[in-house]
Amino acid sequence: MGVRELLRRLRRALASGVDPDDVDGFDAALLARVAPAIDALSRLYFRMEVEGLEGVPDGPALLVGNHNAGITFMEPFGFGARWYRQRGGRDPLLWLVHDAMLALPGLRTLLVRAGCVRASHSNAEAALGRGHKVVVFPGGNLEAFRPYRERYRIKFAGHKGFARLALRAGVPVVPFVVVGGHESFYVLHDGQPLARRLGLKKLVRSETCAIFLGLPWGLGVGPIFHLPLPTKSQVRFLEPILPDPRGAAAADDPAAVDALYAQVTSRMQAAMDELGGKRRLPILG
Repeated sequence: MGVRELLRRLRRALASGVDPDDVDGFDAALLARVAPAIDALSRLYFRMEVEGLEGVPDGPALLVGNHNAGITFMEPFGFGARWYRQRGGRDPLLWLVHDAMLALPGLRTLLVRAGCVRASHSNAEAALGRGHKVVVFPGGNLEAFRPYRERYRIKFAGHKGFARLALRAGVPVVPFVVVGGHESFYVLHDGQPLARRLGLKKLVRSETCAIFLGLPWGLGVGPIFHLPLPTKSQVRFLEPILPDPRGAAAADDPAAVDALYAQVTSRMQAAMDELGGKRRLPILG
């Protein structure tokens, strides 16, 4: 397919209305067409390496990862494209996304067509019930805007909803880690006190008002976009954690929820420590 035809199809897809709560709103044909270009860009700009995709089981599963790079979290586009190139459109990924990202009309349509849905337990349960894989980043904006010195730290801040969701749905959890994107800008402080003063949690569901160095702002303040530096990115999918044999009842057991949360975060931190420990220079990897 030529570039002109690809752009024509993109314009047509973006022109149609979408529902951010529609777990079947993804466009498999469109994803198949754009995945090669996105994959090529991620390889060129981020030198992205993805390992472990072959270990992700077929059928419904909850994929749990760490959130990098503030709002400009480009790495999911890269490994999502790699997923579709390796696994095809038979096994779509549905991404739980913050309301603010789905509030922008053009971006909302693009995201929904790419498999994004509004982050909620009901949407996640509906997607898993249809046999889809759901991707979630429990750390949210607290992790997305963690200070640069904590770039290799898993920071879920006790958000255990993903564990209850997986236990209730009886699906495997596939932890994965993403390293590199948090070097695409330099977070000086996450700005939680400033966010509280400004009431950002009520206004835009943000607990941070980060102060960072990044393009094009120089000094940026707030949960705003930035132009990412071409940092080397590495993604590793870890061994799946099988469902609890007790079934949905385990979701009502605080000990089971705590145990799953601890198992996921400890595995992720170990993988993050290993990958981060091998990096020698920021951006270059």
